Amino acid sequence: MKMTLNLRPQVPIGEVRTLVVERQGQTLRLNSESLDLSFMRPGDYLPAGSIEHPLLGGASVIRDETGILIDGLLFHIAADQTDPAACFPEPVVIVEDGIVPLPAQSPPPPPPTPEPEPDLELGDTRYIESDDEHQN
Repeated sequence: MKMTLNLRPQVPIGEVRTLVVERQGQTLRLNSESLDLSFMRPGDYLPAGSIEHPLLGGASVIRDETGILIDGLLFHIAADQTDPAACFPEPVVIVEDGIVPLPAQSPPPPPPTPEPEPDLELGDTRYIESDDEHQN
Protein backbone atom coordinates (compact mmCIF):
# COMPACT_ATOMS: atom_id res chain seq x y z
CA MET A 1 0.00 0.00 0.00
CA LYS A 2 1.34 3.43 -0.86
CA MET A 3 1.04 6.57 1.20
CA THR A 4 1.06 10.02 -0.36
CA LEU A 5 1.85 13.23 1.48
CA ASN A 6 0.80 16.59 0.08
CA LEU A 7 3.04 19.03 1.93
CA ARG A 8 1.77 22.50 2.83
CA PRO A 9 4.82 24.79 3.10
CA GLN A 10 4.66 27.51 5.72
CA VAL A 11 7.23 29.97 7.07
CA PRO A 12 6.84 29.78 10.85
CA ILE A 13 7.24 32.60 13.31
CA GLY A 14 10.47 31.71 15.07
CA GLU A 15 12.62 28.68 14.33
CA VAL A 16 12.06 26.12 11.61
CA ARG A 17 11.53 22.76 13.30
CA THR A 18 13.05 19.97 11.26
CA LEU A 19 10.44 17.49 10.05
CA VAL A 20 11.41 13.82 10.10
CA VAL A 21 8.87 11.40 8.62
CA GLU A 22 9.26 7.64 8.92
CA ARG A 23 6.90 4.95 7.70
CA GLN A 24 6.45 1.70 9.61
CA GLY A 25 3.76 -0.33 7.88
CA GLN A 26 0.53 1.68 8.18
CA THR A 27 2.02 3.94 10.84
CA LEU A 28 3.71 7.25 10.15
CA ARG A 29 6.11 8.74 12.66
CA LEU A 30 6.21 12.52 12.51
CA ASN A 31 9.13 13.78 14.61
CA SER A 32 8.88 10.67 16.84
CA GLU A 33 5.08 10.90 17.29
CA SER A 34 3.21 7.92 15.82
CA LEU A 35 0.10 8.20 13.69
CA ASP A 36 -1.43 4.72 13.31
CA LEU A 37 -3.68 4.61 10.24
CA SER A 38 -4.27 0.84 10.22
CA PHE A 39 -7.92 1.32 11.22
CA MET A 40 -8.74 3.07 7.93
CA ARG A 41 -10.47 1.07 5.19
CA PRO A 42 -10.98 2.02 1.53
CA GLY A 43 -13.53 4.84 1.38
CA ASP A 44 -12.71 6.19 4.87
CA TYR A 45 -12.10 9.92 5.22
CA LEU A 46 -10.86 12.05 8.11
CA PRO A 47 -11.64 15.72 7.56
CA ALA A 48 -9.21 18.53 8.34
CA GLY A 49 -9.06 19.16 12.08
CA SER A 50 -9.96 15.62 13.10
CA ILE A 51 -6.36 14.71 14.07
CA GLU A 52 -4.91 16.47 17.07
CA HIS A 53 -1.35 17.06 15.96
CA PRO A 54 0.40 20.40 15.36
CA LEU A 55 1.44 19.37 11.83
CA LEU A 56 -1.86 17.72 10.87
CA GLY A 57 -4.47 20.18 12.16
CA GLY A 58 -5.36 21.35 8.66
CA ALA A 59 -4.79 18.01 6.92
CA SER A 60 -7.40 15.59 5.70
CA VAL A 61 -6.72 11.87 5.38
CA ILE A 62 -8.31 9.78 2.64
CA ARG A 63 -8.05 6.01 2.17
CA ASP A 64 -8.86 4.47 -1.19
CA GLU A 65 -8.02 1.18 -2.95
CA THR A 66 -4.48 2.36 -3.79
CA GLY A 67 -3.51 3.65 -0.37
CA ILE A 68 -3.64 6.64 1.95
CA LEU A 69 -3.45 10.32 1.06
CA ILE A 70 -2.56 12.89 3.72
CA ASP A 71 -3.50 16.20 2.16
CA GLY A 72 -2.05 19.25 3.90
CA LEU A 73 0.81 18.09 6.15
CA LEU A 74 2.34 21.29 7.53
CA PHE A 75 5.91 21.70 6.28
CA HIS A 76 7.94 24.49 7.87
CA ILE A 77 10.45 26.17 5.58
CA ALA A 78 12.92 28.97 6.28
CA ALA A 79 12.02 32.47 5.09
CA ASP A 80 15.15 32.50 2.91
CA GLN A 81 14.45 29.11 1.33
CA THR A 82 14.06 29.63 -2.43
CA ASP A 83 14.31 26.06 -3.69
CA PRO A 84 11.14 25.31 -5.69
CA ALA A 85 11.20 21.71 -4.40
CA ALA A 86 10.53 23.06 -0.89
CA CYS A 87 8.41 26.10 -1.74
CA PHE A 88 6.18 24.27 -4.24
CA PRO A 89 6.67 20.59 -3.34
CA GLU A 90 5.50 17.70 -5.46
CA PRO A 91 3.49 15.02 -3.64
CA VAL A 92 5.71 12.68 -1.63
CA VAL A 93 4.86 9.07 -2.51
CA ILE A 94 5.92 6.49 0.07
CA VAL A 95 6.01 2.86 -1.05
CA GLU A 96 8.30 1.26 1.54
CA ASP A 97 9.13 1.48 5.22
CA GLY A 98 11.89 3.74 6.46
CA ILE A 99 12.84 7.40 6.64
CA VAL A 100 11.02 9.44 4.00
CA PRO A 101 13.17 11.86 1.96
CA LEU A 102 11.75 15.39 2.05
CA PRO A 103 12.83 18.63 0.40
CA ALA A 104 15.34 20.77 2.29
CA GLN A 105 13.56 23.02 4.77
CA SER A 106 16.40 25.57 4.81
CA PRO A 107 18.83 26.66 2.10
CA PRO A 108 22.34 25.24 2.25
CA PRO A 109 24.82 27.34 4.21
CA PRO A 110 26.81 29.77 2.09
CA PRO A 111 30.31 28.69 1.13
CA PRO A 112 33.05 30.01 3.41
CA THR A 113 34.47 33.36 2.41
CA PRO A 114 38.21 33.21 1.81
CA GLU A 115 40.24 35.51 3.98
CA PRO A 116 41.78 38.38 2.06
CA GLU A 117 45.50 38.21 1.58
CA PRO A 118 47.42 40.73 3.65
CA ASP A 119 48.84 43.70 1.83
CA LEU A 120 52.56 43.50 1.22
CA GLU A 121 54.63 46.39 2.35
CA LEU A 122 57.82 47.55 0.71
CA GLY A 123 60.63 45.29 1.88
CA ASP A 124 58.31 42.49 3.08
CA THR A 125 59.87 39.18 2.06
CA ARG A 126 57.28 36.71 3.43
CA TYR A 127 55.91 35.87 -0.02
CA ILE A 128 59.09 36.12 -2.09
CA GLU A 129 60.28 32.73 -3.26
CA SER A 130 63.96 32.03 -2.87
CA ASP A 131 66.12 31.10 -5.83
CA ASP A 132 66.74 27.71 -4.17
CA GLU A 133 63.09 26.67 -4.76
CA HIS A 134 63.47 27.09 -8.54
CA GLN A 135 66.72 25.19 -8.98
CA ASN A 136 66.78 21.51 -9.95
